[in-house]
Amino acid sequence: MRGGMRYNRTMEKIDLHGRTVKEALEEFTLFYNSRLATGKSGEFEVVHGYGSSGEGGLIRKRLRKYLDQHAKKLLYRKGENYLGNPGATYVTPLQPLPTTADALQADILDYCQQARTEAKILGKFRQHGQKPVKQALTSMTKEGLLRRFNKGAYVHYERA
Repeated sequence: MRGGMRYNRTMEKIDLHGRTVKEALEEFTLFYNSRLATGKSGEFEVVHGYGSSGEGGLIRKRLRKYLDQHAKKLLYRKGENYLGNPGATYVTPLQPLPTTADALQADILDYCQQARTEAKILGKFRQHGQKPVKQALTSMTKEGLLRRFNKGAYVHYERA
């Protein structure tokens, strides 16, 4: 992540400006989970900006999609509906959110319901990068969640 985390704990705010979508979601999840871990469950402001397109920025759209996916673990209000500020979202944590690594593992397990070659898995999840995907495969194999086997010259993984 560039420049370290930008948030002010006393103001209960996290600023995601200048991040890629991936960095912003990782930083948001880390901030969210650390607040819960320290007993802070009150609402906080997520400053993501509105975007220069006039249609809402990519971080804003992806963050809200992510919040919708985890609606049972949190409450949130859109800034434009709450304070007339479309560049912010207000979140109240209820339960911890899965980390990026947790989500990747869950997606890989789902994908490996049928045996898949390592190359197919790496291709399917290439947006995460080769190293994190290989780490997830190794970790899940050690934990007994995936079964690794060779079929001809190819390494395969299948849900255990």
